[in-house]
Amino acid sequence: MSPAIRPAGNPQGFQSWHTMLFLHWPVPEDALRQLVPAELELDFYDDTAYLSLVLFGMQGVRHRCWPRPLCFQFLEANVRTYVHRKGVPGIYFFSLDATSRLAVRGARMSWSLPYYHARMNMTCTEEETC
Repeated sequence: MSPAIRPAGNPQGFQSWHTMLFLHWPVPEDALRQLVPAELELDFYDDTAYLSLVLFGMQGVRHRCWPRPLCFQFLEANVRTYVHRKGVPGIYFFSLDATSRLAVRGARMSWSLPYYHARMNMTCTEEETC
């Protein structure tokens, strides 16, 4: 399968990710299949399905109509698995958690994504850039 191609048209917004942590756990296909809508095919790596927890910081987040000075930042965590729909690879989100109430509200209203408000902290050492 080839990666998805960027859709035509203007972006809906802007963002960049930093300081990411990807954690993956193998999950029995039967257990995961019960949680993912039937119209989505599970994606496998070496015949194994995975559940992932992804933690990261978002910065420069803004709607495409907002000027750059209105950008904001927040932390996000998401629980997801990998799928295909009609041959196109994608991600199925079980939960998206963010420290920004504005981001949660906007994503729920605009894209019907399962975002939830959460409290999180990130600490970086002097050698790290957050």
